[in-house]
Amino acid sequence: MSNQENLRDFEDFSFSSTTDSIHALHVDDDRAFVGMVKTFLERKREEIRVTTETAVEDGIETLREGTIDCVISDYEMPDQDGLDFLELVRDDYPDLPFILFTGKGDEEIASEAITAGVTDYLQKGTGTDQYTVLANRVENLVEKYRAEQEVFRGFQALESAQEGIGILNEQGEYVYLNQAYAEVYSTDREEILEDHWESLYPEREADRFRQEILPALESAGTWTGQSVGLTIDGERVTENLSLTQLDDGGHVCVVRDITDEKQREEELRREQRFLETALNSLNDLFYVFDEDLNYIRWNDQFEEVIGYSKAEIQELTPMDLFEGETKAEIEASVPHKAC
Repeated sequence: MSNQENLRDFEDFSFSSTTDSIHALHVDDDRAFVGMVKTFLERKREEIRVTTETAVEDGIETLREGTIDCVISDYEMPDQDGLDFLELVRDDYPDLPFILFTGKGDEEIASEAITAGVTDYLQKGTGTDQYTVLANRVENLVEKYRAEQEVFRGFQALESAQEGIGILNEQGEYVYLNQAYAEVYSTDREEILEDHWESLYPEREADRFRQEILPALESAGTWTGQSVGLTIDGERVTENLSLTQLDDGGHVCVVRDITDEKQREEELRREQRFLETALNSLNDLFYVFDEDLNYIRWNDQFEEVIGYSKAEIQELTPMDLFEGETKAEIEASVPHKAC
């Protein structure tokens, strides 16, 4: 059947429609043929846009310059054939859909193409049915490729996350965790994978999980709070923990080591208690106010002498404790913040 007859049959040629656009690159040294394929695919499949080239070198250049979702290539071409093209594509785009669309139906070529990493192999035929098949292959392969890329990007995000992220199955065994998760417990992920979560917690904390946390997770679908884990060396780890229930009975666990933060908080509390004890042991009055004349610290002796409670002192300024000429003299001597 001639190209003109194929185009006349085009009125009866139709495809289903999808919403995402697809940019395909078709390389074939037959300029009339690639033009016809482009026409067939684009007219009835609005989401497909085809760029055509007649040489492998030009195809590689187009591939590097634009965003291509799928490559379609002939086998027999001057200078470089379709397998040469496939090898060049695979060097930079190892997973990009590549369809060898050729009139040469040789089993040896098909075997070589599969070995070289071709995604699909389609033999040219007659009539418009071959373009229906080609369009379906392009659509299905691109859909699969995009889904795989989406999963890959998701795992990249998990792997690069600063928080530890783990996924447990219904039995409570780890089926996935990123490196940050393993580092919380000072180990490698291989040491935790397929282990039960109980191996990372002291017995008392594991009891708390079984009696309180997991029932709350099952009831609400999520749980967030603090817990105490164990490193591989038996050291205790204070952690912020977020759990999310999965439909299959497992759950996602996001963990962050806050041991250092809790230690700093405890050190600050100890310093605060020491300072308060030291100030309250003074027989003299001690107080500090800021540039707005608000009291920010005082000792017990100060409270006893002026006779006000803590809440009342917070509402006072030093000027409120004086009257008459004394108050005026003090106000004149105290620098005020410019308005």
